[in-house]
Amino acid sequence: MRIGLFGGTLDPIHIGHLRSAEEVWEGLGLEQIWFIPAGCPPHKDPEKLTPFSHRIEMVRLAIEGTSHFHVLPIEGEREGPSYSVDTLSHLALGASQDQEFYFILGSDAFNELAKWKEPRRLVDYANLVVINRDGEQWSLVEKTLKDLFPEYAPDEKKRTFSAPGKKKIIFYKVTNLEISATEIRKRRRSGMSVRFLVPNKVLKYMEEHGLYVKNPVSNPNSVSQWQGSSSEMAALISDEVLNNKGERVIILDVRGLSSVTDYIIIAHGYSVRHVQGMAENIRRDLKKLGVFPYGVEGEKEGNWVLLDFGDVILHLFLEPLREFYDLEGLWSEAPKRTVEEK
Repeated sequence: MRIGLFGGTLDPIHIGHLRSAEEVWEGLGLEQIWFIPAGCPPHKDPEKLTPFSHRIEMVRLAIEGTSHFHVLPIEGEREGPSYSVDTLSHLALGASQDQEFYFILGSDAFNELAKWKEPRRLVDYANLVVINRDGEQWSLVEKTLKDLFPEYAPDEKKRTFSAPGKKKIIFYKVTNLEISATEIRKRRRSGMSVRFLVPNKVLKYMEEHGLYVKNPVSNPNSVSQWQGSSSEMAALISDEVLNNKGERVIILDVRGLSSVTDYIIIAHGYSVRHVQGMAENIRRDLKKLGVFPYGVEGEKEGNWVLLDFGDVILHLFLEPLREFYDLEGLWSEAPKRTVEEK
């Protein structure tokens, strides 16, 4: 039995995950796909991760009625960090002779394999299926192959790589659906729709449990010590944005319109580095004043960073994305104030 293994935080699972899994299942002739939500991924801050019980339930709801999709709670049942090599080793140890595993990962994750625990051992236990989309840089993939798997040789089409005594590395192109869990979380916190980005049952579960609306903080040392009003916090944060050269800074007063926050601040930067730098500097400077974000989304990508301070939510965009998402238009009923340099 040929079984695909689809891991990741799945926070939340979305249509892009499901479509990629379906295409790999069909294209490689697999019998089953096992979804394996990460328990405690070592590269993620556990405070910012949705509890495992919610993530695995959303997976169950998403795959309900699809007979070749299954969910495996193995990583949530194991204490400590979740390492893929440990999960694959455990599955291979308990596998029957007719079971063959295909570990599915994105090309971005493949290019980060050097940072994983014992990445060369992955191919001792499972074939690697690296899903890639149009426009992704093959040069980075080739470098990872050369650095980590130098003994592997390609077939004629350079899509399957093999080495004696090892499992295969297969590159498989899937439909380019530009959906990310990060954007879904940001949309939820912004009051934007995520319909048709996640299955209906998953959306209903999110709404019933208030997921991705507020980011609970379990560490008391990271809870804001702010004693002022929400309007004063909004003024403080907007000043910080201006100090970091944020462009067209506006404050939306959404009191009475939103159950999530009191104020939304929107600004943009002139480059990814500028947006990332603003977010980093604002967090650092506000920390000195005892103000901590409950959650941060999109800092790595840097084209839309959301900092959730509870009563105030700050959105830092690249200008084209600011125009595309048009949060000002979404909250057109809210009183708006443009913040000028003093």
